[in-house]
Amino acid sequence: MLSKKICNLTLFCLPFLVEAQMLRCPPVDAMGNTAQKIDITAGAGVTLLYGDIRHDNNLGWGTVLKADYRVYKGLYAGLEGQIGQLRAVGENNPLEAGWDPRGVINRPYIAGMVNVTVYPYRFFINERMLFRESGFEKFVLNGLYVGVGFGGIFNNYSDVVRGNTFTYTNNQGNSVTRTFPEGAMNGPVDGGNDWLLPVANVGISIPLNKYSSYYRNGYFSFVANSQFNFSRGEDLDGYNPIDIDTGEPTSKYNDMYNFTYLGLKYTF
Repeated sequence: MLSKKICNLTLFCLPFLVEAQMLRCPPVDAMGNTAQKIDITAGAGVTLLYGDIRHDNNLGWGTVLKADYRVYKGLYAGLEGQIGQLRAVGENNPLEAGWDPRGVINRPYIAGMVNVTVYPYRFFINERMLFRESGFEKFVLNGLYVGVGFGGIFNNYSDVVRGNTFTYTNNQGNSVTRTFPEGAMNGPVDGGNDWLLPVANVGISIPLNKYSSYYRNGYFSFVANSQFNFSRGEDLDGYNPIDIDTGEPTSKYNDMYNFTYLGLKYTF
């Protein structure tokens, strides 16, 4: 009699088990969350340096490697490393009113951060529910995130302009000398180090094979991220302008840079 009941129960459950396999349902824990807890992200993109030199010629590049651990539902803690180039070039035409001969290439800059990342939607839904939701919930809402952190950066000036006297040929073919304020050329002799605080992230993680193939060992996601790194100093662009008479800094704001990148994330 008992064996008959077990047989009937097995036959009753079999369609649900088959359907779950057809849907490629993920392995989940007791709370309905996926068993995978670790994200590894690699990416590359462009940097934009905001400092003492105008911003429209300040594009560089960067690469990133990031590891995150899921602490609870949509809350992750992680480490991040970057290497790339920060670049700033002023208006080099001495005939222009905004003439600025300064220029710097900070390459390679090396940065490391500690981040906390939050996926807000994941606090209100689990994986069992998510498989029954629409594509918007699966691919957009579930993947939106914000993050905050702190870190440090090592600057390496591979090229920086320090002299303040420049000779050029004007439209009449005459040699003319112009002098840029000496204090505006002030800056660290070597690259120097800066603290980055805060480091703010906003982005989206879109799964590529999570809902189309069995992923017991892990799955891939496409990542688009924009990061804002606020320096606690003035060394990112190589210049720390001062009043030559008093020696006091003349810049009102510390340097910062944006790093926007595309990447690939593996979750396991």
